[in-house]
Amino acid sequence: MKRNALLQLTELALSLPTAPYHEQAVRAFVEQHCRALGLRVERDTAGNVIARYQHRFKSAPLVLVAHMDHPGFEALGPNRARFLGGVPKGMFQRGVRVRFQDIRARIRRRIGNKQVLLTGADNLRRGDFGSWDLPSFRCRRGQIHAAGIDDVLNVATILAALSEIARRRLRTHVWGLFTRAEEVGFPGAVEAARSGRIPMQSLVISLETSKERPWARIGDGPVVRVGDRMTMFDATASCFLTETARRADIRAQRCLMDGGTCEATAFAAHGYRVGGLCVPLGNYHNIGRHQLPAAEFVSMSDFEGLVALTIAAAQAWPRFRNTTNVLRKRVERIYRSAPRKLSNE
Repeated sequence: MKRNALLQLTELALSLPTAPYHEQAVRAFVEQHCRALGLRVERDTAGNVIARYQHRFKSAPLVLVAHMDHPGFEALGPNRARFLGGVPKGMFQRGVRVRFQDIRARIRRRIGNKQVLLTGADNLRRGDFGSWDLPSFRCRRGQIHAAGIDDVLNVATILAALSEIARRRLRTHVWGLFTRAEEVGFPGAVEAARSGRIPMQSLVISLETSKERPWARIGDGPVVRVGDRMTMFDATASCFLTETARRADIRAQRCLMDGGTCEATAFAAHGYRVGGLCVPLGNYHNIGRHQLPAAEFVSMSDFEGLVALTIAAAQAWPRFRNTTNVLRKRVERIYRSAPRKLSNE
């Protein structure tokens, strides 16, 4: 997908309002886009969306997972709300601006755990949802800045990848799984893993934006994620993604991204073989300097690399076993280079 088309798709996705349990606008966008591609689209009992592409390949699918929510506020009534998602209490400072669609308000004070009293939100109704009052999308100096990059950016990644896969009619089997409420304990992913809809022979790849680390810098390429804060991912998945990046000449990093726990862990806990891809993220969960809300940001080149790597992985999926045999071949070459063979003497 050309840069202009990718940016247009991404801006549309990142401009949509979302929060845990309130992913309706993003979900409608996903369903409309995937149906326009001619894909089979369905919802599961938790409201997750599954989009299926299959052409001349009958084995289990490569499952690309991204969540449709971003940390946000849920109204408890006039001038009162709670925050859904992981941020420090210092974020809820007096005077900080928040937005509930057309209602703009300010925090008066924090009450209890992640609950706030607001000023200027007399018309709030229980169940309304909102976010920090930040610009929805900007692209400047080679970076994308937005109010809610995590993880709607990777909703756009999967949609862009599916668009190219369908356009090129690649011989492969790929599902896009778009989940709900990841930011409050990934119940959408757990429900999908429990449901049995996803074949156990699948490879589940979690696509994320993960907090920048000293060993995984913004601008150094997309990351083959070997694990998260809670667990390590499947070694063959890591080998497959790393080798796919090498063969496709995509600059990529390979790192442990332990800034948070992602949906790969939820699927691994239910017996699935999992891997991870991400781009390093600045201002993770909108945590800016002095714990003031700020737009999240990523490198445009990292994002484009992630889209290219996702497409390349889908194309390479029918040759998964051949790709992962590379590790054994390399080990065997190292073994043969030893000065002499071992004996029991």
